[in-house]
Amino acid sequence: MSFRAIRILFLLTLLAAVAGMTYWESMVVRNWLRPLEVTIYPVNGDDTAEVGEYIAALKQDHFQEIGRFIAGQSERYRGKDLPPVSIRLAREIRTPPPFPPQDRHSGFSAILWSLKLRHYAFDHTPFWDSLGTVRLFVVYHQGEDGKPLQHSLGLHKGLVGVVHAFAQAKQNAQNNVVITHELFHALGASDKYDAANQPLYPEGFGDPDGPRYPQHVAEIMAGRIAVAPEVARIPAGLEACVVGYKTAWEINW
Repeated sequence: MSFRAIRILFLLTLLAAVAGMTYWESMVVRNWLRPLEVTIYPVNGDDTAEVGEYIAALKQDHFQEIGRFIAGQSERYRGKDLPPVSIRLAREIRTPPPFPPQDRHSGFSAILWSLKLRHYAFDHTPFWDSLGTVRLFVVYHQGEDGKPLQHSLGLHKGLVGVVHAFAQAKQNAQNNVVITHELFHALGASDKYDAANQPLYPEGFGDPDGPRYPQHVAEIMAGRIAVAPEVARIPAGLEACVVGYKTAWEINW
């Protein structure tokens, strides 16, 4: 067998292995056949001492409300049979993840970015310990009041997400909303808001069966509370969020 044929065989074997692992992760994790394991990797998005100090002060306890939220919401659809949810805080990663494509509607650009992100995750996380684990790279920024951060993204395949968050203690609760939103993306959920970031009715409303306005809770994949037509506000924390019926169906609840 020639060297070229051996190389092609090796590449095909590698692709088959990657496809097999992706299928296994999809089947096991998204069908809730084992405890859900989520690892959060903090990244200093500004490369400043202030953000570094914030990251150094982070504790695993800061993220445990995400697991409690998932467990509490799942009871509405599955009772109490959901496997345990584990949220783990890992070491800081010094290298930022690849920038997403400027044109989010370009299929080729999205595929290329997806491959770059998977390669980044492969390079910066332990391979065997990460199988079947949702890896969320949380990029922290000092930010400015009233100015939104870069859009966060979660991959439906690969169980990987990039979250942009504020490196401010007062934003911890809202950061957890964004982290949970991207976690649900990785589990197969779709966005429930329109081009103007307004919650879609009815699937993006926290209480679609009650009066339409004002809503008092946010559907987690809408990310905002619809208080009036064309007016929505960001929830203060996960206590003001729910998992709607369509999202529950998408993540196999």
